[in-house]
Amino acid sequence: MNQSQPHFMNVGALIHTNSLRFRPETTCMEIAIALLSAHLSGGPVLDNAGKYLGFVSEVDVFKALDHSKDLETVTAQQIMSTEAYLIRNDTTIKEAIRLMNEKHLLNLCVEENGVVTKTYTRHDLLRGYLGVDLGIDEE
Repeated sequence: MNQSQPHFMNVGALIHTNSLRFRPETTCMEIAIALLSAHLSGGPVLDNAGKYLGFVSEVDVFKALDHSKDLETVTAQQIMSTEAYLIRNDTTIKEAIRLMNEKHLLNLCVEENGVVTKTYTRHDLLRGYLGVDLGIDEE
């Protein structure tokens, strides 16, 4: 396998393992439990139509804890990052990796027609680049 070139070219061909979705009114406690249960670092905050509003991570929950906030009353909308680093299904794996590296991201959301369709983790992109694991056969 040539590791200087990705096994798959575009992210749309990859399996994604982050299926977390949060609503603006989701509490920090609910977020923390979901993150721990899924063994993931964060997930997008979406409106009813699936439009990206922000991203909430365990770092955001830690900040709430550090400021002695009540996790039962603080919501995703209050702690989420609103910067949007979104990609499309036709984004190349190399472009996605570059964006993750430049912005120090652990997850990237795919948006199509104004709706978030999936979220990729660094592991997802690495598997896609190498073409290994999760049912992906090496050639």
